[in-house]
Amino acid sequence: MAISYRAAQNLIKRGDAEGLRAALAAKLDPNAANPNGWTLLMLAAVEGNVEMAEAILERGASTNNRNSKGENALAIAEARGHEEFATFLRSRGASL
Repeated sequence: MAISYRAAQNLIKRGDAEGLRAALAAKLDPNAANPNGWTLLMLAAVEGNVEMAEAILERGASTNNRNSKGENALAIAEARGHEEFATFLRSRGASL
């Protein structure tokens, strides 16, 4: 059984890559989003956690989904100064 978006959010905030990978393997949608369109990849962008992004993208997440403000994970990473994360996303096809 897949975990909730909120539970996945907590895994990302804690930096629990192993837990997130297990949740994704147990059918957590890699493109899961909250009502405002914030995806798991966007949450990882807030944290600047490349390992989380790798786990999410390995399961087929889109790099260019946008939230209700029109932001994607790349824009969020850049706004927070997470250049390594932004570079990683660009290498995976993300664009602004």
